[in-house]
Amino acid sequence: MIATVGFPVSPEQSSDEGPIRVLIADGQALMRHGMRAILDLSGGFEVVAEAGNVNEVTQHLAGVQVDVALVEMELPGGGVFEVLKHRTRLKAAVKVLVAGTRTAEPQLLPLLAASACGMILKEGGAATVIGGIREVHRTSFFVAPDISRKVIDRWHRTPARPGSWAQPGVAQLSNREREMLTCIGAGMANREIASHLSISVKTVEAHKSHIATKLGLRGAVDLVRFATREQWGVGQSPLAQSSSIL
Repeated sequence: MIATVGFPVSPEQSSDEGPIRVLIADGQALMRHGMRAILDLSGGFEVVAEAGNVNEVTQHLAGVQVDVALVEMELPGGGVFEVLKHRTRLKAAVKVLVAGTRTAEPQLLPLLAASACGMILKEGGAATVIGGIREVHRTSFFVAPDISRKVIDRWHRTPARPGSWAQPGVAQLSNREREMLTCIGAGMANREIASHLSISVKTVEAHKSHIATKLGLRGAVDLVRFATREQWGVGQSPLAQSSSIL
């Protein structure tokens, strides 16, 4: 993943490999139609599907070839995190670009940890939509320039350390526990983790207790401090990291 901030690309640019196949997923039909109109007018894109909820996205990913999926952060049916989980289960190669609002900015790092390719803001202009999709198709990473500088600075200060899962204690964690540690390190609260992993808040708390015991920590509070300080797994999928050390 290229850790750079993307900037709008001029509408005249196009892919040398034919049109970029795009799936637009948004709960509002008017927003989907607006995004489609922007891409149709720009040229170089083919909107192969539209979806109004997570279930429709899953159906399209299973039956339509998609290069880039532009997915609303709060898509009905579970949101973009649920889309990312289904994409992994389907082993789809589609790259997911998140369309959010200002209130979604704090979720940027958890989204990147969950293997999203970046974020644009719905408040942004057409050039950002066009440039963002093209950049994600080309490099697998784009963060709109109007994303808060505070969020961007945190991303740049966060090192990706694929070898850190091999360190003592952490190496003994299961894949689910590593995924949990990634979520904690990215700053997700218990309810957010529960929604992301499709488990209950009580199960999240139990996992935290088990992880703390394995790492020799005194409890959940120390675990949160540890994971936040070390920034475990931010910027990479925990399952990809675990497989890299096998």
